[in-house]
Amino acid sequence: MDGTVETLHLQSKLLDHEFDLHVYIPPNYHENFSYNLIITGDGQDFFKLGKVDQKVEHFILEDSGPETIVVGVPYPRVAMRRKWYAPDGEHTNDYLRFIKEELLPMLEDHYNLNQNPDSRLLMGDSLSASLALMTCLTYPDTFQRAVLFSPYVDDQLKTMVAESNSLHSLKIYHQFGSDEREVKATDGRVLDFIEMNESLHELFANKLQSYDYKKIDQGNHTWFTWGPLLPEALEFHWL
Repeated sequence: MDGTVETLHLQSKLLDHEFDLHVYIPPNYHENFSYNLIITGDGQDFFKLGKVDQKVEHFILEDSGPETIVVGVPYPRVAMRRKWYAPDGEHTNDYLRFIKEELLPMLEDHYNLNQNPDSRLLMGDSLSASLALMTCLTYPDTFQRAVLFSPYVDDQLKTMVAESNSLHSLKIYHQFGSDEREVKATDGRVLDFIEMNESLHELFANKLQSYDYKKIDQGNHTWFTWGPLLPEALEFHWL
């Protein structure tokens, strides 16, 4: 890989937590050139399991994709993931503010980023996909693109989507697997992600500016399914 991955420290006052962000910098980075931005929840998983840095670099060098910086925001432990990412999480509203008020301004201070909302892409899997969608719904003038791998969908999230006045401005890549009828969640519940995602699709249908939706044959709720979809997701958004 010709680009580099560096660690950036961020002390969040809103979440009372210090983050060690994973940041992919493309080859030949120059501060006078403006870059697109990808932010991933479950940052350690997107980098270690999804190889998002390698796939974005291939997208840039081989597919003529836009110059892009990728930031992975890790979570410290599973319990905090639910408190931060879930639609009904104890600190989800604080986390949404963290993305807009602390994370994005810090990244803009460190790197020369394109200021157009259309140049920012949020990626997530499962609960972090829910978070990516909620961020777009909460701040549609700042974030308008999302990749949703098997998002967790509850009544609260469906209400947010149904009541949103900004769906027309969003561009969504939405995928899940045909083998997600019974998924064991980290809290021990067994959840039907097929029903969840089909209900979300019904809310999205004919309301989004740009929308890619499909059920992956034999796909499951793991990175074995999500990882290979990353190149397609990048092409959908930026080619």
